[in-house]
Amino acid sequence: MNGTSNGKFAAPVRLASNWGSSYNALAGIGDLTGDGRADLVARDTAGRAWRYAGTGKGTFGARVQIATGWQTYSALY
Repeated sequence: MNGTSNGKFAAPVRLASNWGSSYNALAGIGDLTGDGRADLVARDTAGRAWRYAGTGKGTFGARVQIATGWQTYSALY
């Protein structure tokens, strides 16, 4: 949800649907790309980690694979 200047949150926005069929973990971990925008990291059921770069407009760019072998971990932080 987006923060507003009055300390409240805006209405939720759907980012994707049916992620549970291919992803089993998702984390908003800050700015990985160094562009000042928050990014997401998702782990798929095969253990590959994907970065979704934030656009600064409430959306995310195309996924980019950033790691493999993460299926042994129980969570992303």
